[in-house]
Amino acid sequence: MIEAVISFIVQYKAIILFYLCIILFLIIKRKSIVRQAKIILLYRMKLGLGWMDKYAAKYRAWVVLLGYIGVGAGFVGLVLISYLLIKNLFTILTTPTAPAGVSLVLPGVNVPGLGILPFWYWLIAIFVIAVVHEFSHGIVARAHNIPVKHTGLAFFGPIIGAFVEPDEKKLRAEKDITQYSVYAAGAFSNVILALLALLLLAGIFTPIQERMIEPTGFTFASYFGGNLPAAQANLLPETLITGIEGKPTKNFQEFNAELQCARPGETVTLLTPDKPYKLVLAESPDAPGKPFLGISNIRNEFDVKEPYQKGWGKALYGVINWTTGFLRWLFVLSLGIGLFNLLPLPIVDGGRMAQVFLHNLRGKEKGERQYRKISLFFLLLLLLNLFVPLVVRLF
Repeated sequence: MIEAVISFIVQYKAIILFYLCIILFLIIKRKSIVRQAKIILLYRMKLGLGWMDKYAAKYRAWVVLLGYIGVGAGFVGLVLISYLLIKNLFTILTTPTAPAGVSLVLPGVNVPGLGILPFWYWLIAIFVIAVVHEFSHGIVARAHNIPVKHTGLAFFGPIIGAFVEPDEKKLRAEKDITQYSVYAAGAFSNVILALLALLLLAGIFTPIQERMIEPTGFTFASYFGGNLPAAQANLLPETLITGIEGKPTKNFQEFNAELQCARPGETVTLLTPDKPYKLVLAESPDAPGKPFLGISNIRNEFDVKEPYQKGWGKALYGVINWTTGFLRWLFVLSLGIGLFNLLPLPIVDGGRMAQVFLHNLRGKEKGERQYRKISLFFLLLLLLNLFVPLVVRLF
């Protein structure tokens, strides 16, 4: 038992130290911490207010224009994320073996299809995302001459965020389109940040990295189910798969293109460095009529080319490899956080947008009642998306 605890501490030492620092910060600043909704802790500051004033004044016309564009993007995102939550819950309830489509993305957590989120990627990405998100709110507010009273940090259990606090009375007195533009600015900027990360990843860093490596095949980390082809053939996780039916493949994409030529029930031979494996293909639970191996958490494998294995070449490859990984996670986190903030929930931007919309549509009293019902529905929907897959795994 003691060895297991020590092993856990060593493995997650950076994460544990970080949260100990957060706890220490909360203790030291306890007199300045404000509790909101009983479970959210807020620490207010003045940091960055002058910067918002400066750039809102300098680029006022562009900020206002982008804010209005963000309104349209925000409502599209609100409808999209709402639909995806409903669709994902339906998939979970009808296909228990389907992977969870919603999860808390914290350091050390294994995200299906992406792997484990490294601590430093998470910390740097969350900092960049929070600054972009919250300062976008502030700059748009200042471009419309709405005072911003505070910036600050928010703590909700292990989830750490930031906030910008505009003058609510003056914001609510503005036209609807102005209120929408201020509320939508954060999520819209996160989507733009995600697209920028994707552009850098696809256009620069991935092509450079591909010139430095030699693909060798792919591996998988776990079985999709115990009674499926890979498990039945005793094809162990982390086995390097290098081809199918006598044809070498360099990565999973090439392998999957060949696999799709087969049909469920057919016997195929997979190539590995040790020996071939014969499998009888199953039918995909998500795509009837398509073949299925029963493997998950797939990862392409490669060798680094000789010029990049030592000296300056090794250092250059390390920088490119780290940046490529970071941009991949920045894209995922920024897009996910941006869309999450568009949910019609009271604590996020989408909720404020929905509230303004319903007040105007139904009147203040009826609109508020309807808004509370909708936000409660989506809160329940979010919780079901998070916890139903955990319950399914237990049983």
